[in-house]
Amino acid sequence: MPRVRNGDGEVRLEWEGRSFRSRPADDSIAAPPIVATETSDDSSAMSHRLVFGDALDVARALASEGLAGKVDLVYIDPPFASQADYVHEARLDGPADGRVVRSLAYGDRWNAGGIARYIGGLAPRIEALVKLLAPTGSIWVHLDWRAAYLVRVLLDEIMGRAAFVNEIVWRRAPNLGRQATSHQFGRTLDTLVVYGNHDAEITPPTRLEPIEKSSIRWDDEKRPFTTAPRGDYTDASIARLESEGRVHRTATGKAYVKYFLVQNGDGVWCRERRVDALWTDVPPLRHVATTERTGFPTQKPRALLERIIACASPPGGIVVDLFAGSGTTGDAANALGRRAILGDAGAVAIGTARARMLRAGAPLRVERCGDLEPPAGAEPTIHVKRIDARSVEVELVSPKEPSAWAIDTSPTNDGPFVRAWHSERAPGARPVPAARVATVSHRDGPLSVRVYADDGSVATRVVHETRAPRAAKAVRA
Repeated sequence: MPRVRNGDGEVRLEWEGRSFRSRPADDSIAAPPIVATETSDDSSAMSHRLVFGDALDVARALASEGLAGKVDLVYIDPPFASQADYVHEARLDGPADGRVVRSLAYGDRWNAGGIARYIGGLAPRIEALVKLLAPTGSIWVHLDWRAAYLVRVLLDEIMGRAAFVNEIVWRRAPNLGRQATSHQFGRTLDTLVVYGNHDAEITPPTRLEPIEKSSIRWDDEKRPFTTAPRGDYTDASIARLESEGRVHRTATGKAYVKYFLVQNGDGVWCRERRVDALWTDVPPLRHVATTERTGFPTQKPRALLERIIACASPPGGIVVDLFAGSGTTGDAANALGRRAILGDAGAVAIGTARARMLRAGAPLRVERCGDLEPPAGAEPTIHVKRIDARSVEVELVSPKEPSAWAIDTSPTNDGPFVRAWHSERAPGARPVPAARVATVSHRDGPLSVRVYADDGSVATRVVHETRAPRAAKAVRA
């Protein structure tokens, strides 16, 4: 079991078999390069990146590329040491009892070595990610009761206790079912452990809190406000607030702080409050639109990541998540005008995140780092026929229900696959299957078709113009 050791004014987390050494003298550990496996034919757009690889390899490779000290926000949602396996569910049609393709997304079992082995694996990955942070950057580690307390001590060691910013509690679920009837308080909370560099910039958002009509007052300028006791405001602070018209005095001269009100979308007068470290207003995934749910087992709601990204990174900033899962961080970063660098060691996660980002219209570059490769999928059957001198029709004959597929109109032997056209299944109450037929601009020469399956497997095939399916040379994904 990990234990904390204090000495020489520092905190160190010890565990059996520990080989991790924070802040090593030699920081030149070689990392495998990141190589592109798929790009877009729109080279004018600044692409997000999706890297298939272990978080440690990818973080070190990013540092060797020159990103050390330049990342605005690192968010990770690693395994929780839950001793469970997690299954991705891809719904092929709408009804709850409809067809579902189930695939192992990832395992979170640590039977040999237990929590010590888990921490031993997480520690060097967190340290490598911390090295990417800009002076104003922060790292957010999303865990629950199983390991959050250990990661706090680990970050104390890596970054120093003074780097602690917040421990945020997110209520991710109501207290229902077996939890509500157990002999303990329901475990309905996740923890976000937040540490920042010396100039870390985090701006908590505000939320609107409806005010009862009976509590609304109006000043001489017909502005609505409510009041609160002065609390720990000093006399000097009260004097400053009073000069700004922010103090209401009773007939006895007692001072109250005024808070001016704004109307929400329903016309209700509300007080604007800064969000604190208890987040109860971000609904769990079960309450979001079905079009957001990818079937990835531990997917987080986009609203949660939008809040984190908006408060902890500037517009145009760089956001890194190397336990990307379903790609929520990338989806939220794209919507907020940030550049995302995503990574994951799971083929199902890479396939899920890729499809999600492309559905959102995000410019995306898919890459690989290290020895990991997606499993090889079944060779697809493709039918290509000439429409006119400038275009061809490409039909995906099989598989009949791919997760996604794409076409490269000018394949090369030594370059990445270049998407000229793509289509993905769209989730929802009634999932929309990927298109089976595409018309693409193409004069002559071969085409390359890449097909993604729900289990993370990938198959790529080079085909030529023909009026019927024919054998073609298969190439490696």
